[in-house]
Amino acid sequence: MLRIIRNTIFAACLVAVAGCSSSGRSDAEGARRLAVSIEPLRGLLAPLAADRFEITTVMDRGGDPESFEPSMSSRMAVDHAEALFVAGGLPFEQKLTQGRGGDAVVSMADVVEPVYGTHDHCGHVHHEGHSHDHGLPDPHVWTSIRSARAMARAMAAKLMQLDPEGAPLYAARLDSLDRSLAAADSTAAARLAEAPSRAFMLWHPSLSYFARDYGLQQVALGAEGKDFSASGIAEAINTAAASGARVFLVQRGLDPRQAMSVTRGSGVRTAEIDPMASDIAAQVLYIADEISRQ
Repeated sequence: MLRIIRNTIFAACLVAVAGCSSSGRSDAEGARRLAVSIEPLRGLLAPLAADRFEITTVMDRGGDPESFEPSMSSRMAVDHAEALFVAGGLPFEQKLTQGRGGDAVVSMADVVEPVYGTHDHCGHVHHEGHSHDHGLPDPHVWTSIRSARAMARAMAAKLMQLDPEGAPLYAARLDSLDRSLAAADSTAAARLAEAPSRAFMLWHPSLSYFARDYGLQQVALGAEGKDFSASGIAEAINTAAASGARVFLVQRGLDPRQAMSVTRGSGVRTAEIDPMASDIAAQVLYIADEISRQ
């Protein structure tokens, strides 16, 4: 009987030790984490990192990147991430990066040639192509397939640094993603070559990099979320007529009625867009379709 009791206790101890050992491996081999500031960056990073990292997006898709305030839980998620990928010019990103080592933050603004002159003043903003004049760089680097290709390369390089064993896999995934983006870019360029106008209208100058890619004129009225006076509406209508724009792009979540008051009787139609969509290429192709519609 004593021998049976001893054997039972010994077996129980083995099970306990095995359980503790298994638990220890699970903690040590837990999912590795990355963080991105906005959903379009996740859309680029996910095809590269796939099953090797968990990815947290700080700002919900419906948020405004220029007024968003990160929650405490979002900041904690960033603290637990091995790297944080940011657009590089958004106010809330500065709060996320405070106190983090430079090597732990990957800024997309560092790999994209900046556009200037779109966010320096209120009122009407006209932008065609790009400029290196004085002022702040436009923060919307993610609204361009060509910028996305550069950003994907930077992301892959960081993944290879963090996970050298996975380097061949990241290289193969980057090649596949880049070929897909290049094809989408060619398609967008071909569609826009047939556009009835090289101009388009919107409230906020969020498509500056897109406009630069394809030689388009972005006509931003700078009145997102604000009410127009009667004189303001009249001025906006004159701006629409002078630009030759055929479409007013309204950001998802905004009331389209004010845009309709500007376009009424002008021959300019409205179309809803989503600059914060995770699939950058799909959104660019959709916008290209709307601008090129006859």
